[in-house]
Amino acid sequence: MHLGNHQSCRLFVEAGHLSQLAAHYEEGRNVMWMMLRARPGPYFSLALAQDILALARAARESLVPIDFWVTGSLTPETFSAGSDFGFFAAAIRSGQRERIAAYLQACVECVHAVASGFDTGAITIAMVEGAALGGGFAAALAHHFVLAQSDASLGFPEIACNLFPSMGGYVLAARKGGTRLAEELAGSGAVHAAEWHARHGLVDQLFSPGEGYLATRTFIDAMRPKLHGMRAMIRARQRMSQLTRAELAELTEDWIDAALAIGEQDLFCMERLALLQRLPEA
Repeated sequence: MHLGNHQSCRLFVEAGHLSQLAAHYEEGRNVMWMMLRARPGPYFSLALAQDILALARAARESLVPIDFWVTGSLTPETFSAGSDFGFFAAAIRSGQRERIAAYLQACVECVHAVASGFDTGAITIAMVEGAALGGGFAAALAHHFVLAQSDASLGFPEIACNLFPSMGGYVLAARKGGTRLAEELAGSGAVHAAEWHARHGLVDQLFSPGEGYLATRTFIDAMRPKLHGMRAMIRARQRMSQLTRAELAELTEDWIDAALAIGEQDLFCMERLALLQRLPEA
């Protein structure tokens, strides 16, 4: 399904030009559909983080009612391939701590924005139709609810490069599924199908291939009569397991310290992952 062809959806022009995502507002359901289309590959570049924050700012300023904010991807078979490993490798090689910190600050601002409903009162939903790896999995877990295609691959592969998740993934997984599960995922680097994650409490609902939009709309319509209560429940959840900017900033500093100490073999691992993240030339 193409959102632009849906009669109740309109391009969210209030946000201006967004090169790394497409935003549509669905009237009636009061849904913001944020569809990632990052280039040159489906990973979290600084440009994508800036577009997400710009859309959030425009949404708040527009004052349109937003009950639900759905994040999906326009890249077939990929939700997000994680952080920008090419940038990381180059910045680590040249010891550019401040550049790494600025990039991660933008990324964790996005994670915090998602977790707080973009300060619009929205309930956030990740619609994961393909692989969500590393920072991409962290971004999905930051949403209030995670809906995933049953065969989508999810996990934290960073340990292959001698690192841990860089965008708060460990903490997000621990708060949703428990510390032991988070350590198993981050420490092993294992990537599992969404069905496995649903059994372990990290995915809230599964859907079949090609059913992402239908499953998400059905989920929204089932929740709407309970919207007031669900918002209150989410606020209570957040009080019990609050994710603060300060905590994310501390995790960022820990990650930078670890990253700047890795060796040549680990940097080579990053560079190989960076090649895999890029889309083939058309």
